[in-house]
Amino acid sequence: MTTNRRLVLPAATIAVAAFLAFGANALLAAATTPPTNPPTTPATTSAAASGTSPAGNEFVESWALGPAGSLNPDEPGNRAQLSYAADPGAVINDAVNVYNYGNVQLTFSIYATDAFDDAKGQFALLAGDKAPTDAGTWATVAQQSVSVPPGKQATIPITIKIPADATPGDHAGAVLASNVSASTNSAGAVVNFDRRTGTRMYIRVNGPLTPELAVSNVVASFNHSMNPLGGSAHLTYRVQNRGNVRLSGTATVTVKGPFGIGEKTVKLADVSELLPGGSIDVAADVADVPELFVGSTTVRVKPVGSGDIGSTKESTGKTNSFAPPLGVLLVVLALLCGILIRRAYRRHRTGAQVATPDVRDEGGSEREPELQST
Repeated sequence: MTTNRRLVLPAATIAVAAFLAFGANALLAAATTPPTNPPTTPATTSAAASGTSPAGNEFVESWALGPAGSLNPDEPGNRAQLSYAADPGAVINDAVNVYNYGNVQLTFSIYATDAFDDAKGQFALLAGDKAPTDAGTWATVAQQSVSVPPGKQATIPITIKIPADATPGDHAGAVLASNVSASTNSAGAVVNFDRRTGTRMYIRVNGPLTPELAVSNVVASFNHSMNPLGGSAHLTYRVQNRGNVRLSGTATVTVKGPFGIGEKTVKLADVSELLPGGSIDVAADVADVPELFVGSTTVRVKPVGSGDIGSTKESTGKTNSFAPPLGVLLVVLALLCGILIRRAYRRHRTGAQVATPDVRDEGGSEREPELQST
């Protein structure tokens, strides 16, 4: 039985010389020596496979994929990712480099796919067996498979065709180099490991941009203390990118009691970059929160974007919570109990001191009660 697994690895950032001009003979990428001192380490360093190389050394499989250089000869060739801004219907020619830093020849599948935000709001890619539907379908690679000798690199031309009906805003994906290796698990079954590395691809389609982050699902719970102004609150909320451009954000939270009493504003952790449609659930703790029976909590997020995205508006989310000052209430309760106990004790002593009156005659002697005859 064969199963498939994948490992999504971070994209490489590798500086190289300006890439060769495209031509018909570029369909077979030439293997050349990779830079001896790349600005960053390879995006993936795989554990050595079992066995040894022909030279008797351990197998080392290490590779990276990055942009092949700057599209503009006047600009440096150190590009962190593939990034474009173009009109609908535009065609963009570019290239990527695949570097083999290991000591064995490796064969890679080169392809493009879509990106999305995972549950933690982090940049993630579709699994290898899932077909892209957006930016991943716009990019075509000249070679879908390439073998690179150890210590060499290969340049792969890519063509990006933006559909004429593409919606304005940011579309995200990646170009990947995938290497599949077979291994045997503890049960004796053969398992294929799909190890991938690549470079992010951002395409901004020109048109109206709508930067918008929305805050929702704000929930605040209070942790009480004897100091009514020194409690703490546990806060959860959701931030969603409802616009059409990728956005990060700065966040603050304001807590206060009725009529603004004890107002306190705290800066929260910045919101990580979200793709259009992406969301993230955030949790935070706020110290020294006033406990004044009713607490008002307001989360504010200010969008921050790359490039010229126009004006942005702050988004807010609010909630009201019951925040009784338990420390004060316990003290008041203790005082009331003390007062009630004192009153009960005093009544008991007063009742014990009141004697029952005796029945006596005028001379002071006791007399039997008279019996009435009928």
